[in-house]
Amino acid sequence: MKIPNRNFIITDSDISDILIAFNNADYEWILDFFEDLEPVDNIDKAKSYSFEQLIANAGIVFEKKK
Repeated sequence: MKIPNRNFIITDSDISDILIAFNNADYEWILDFFEDLEPVDNIDKAKSYSFEQLIANAGIVFEKKK
């Protein structure tokens, strides 16, 4: 299944809220946050980062469970 390539705006405050929710194991809030995001058109990709880049820049590493 191919997932559409869409762009969303996530602010610094949003990232902080996501990290706080993650730290508090509030996964329902995190899911609601991403479900409520609205796609944005005409974003300047040279001045933006992907969510994966933001997570990597923050030094967050996810380990696969065995």
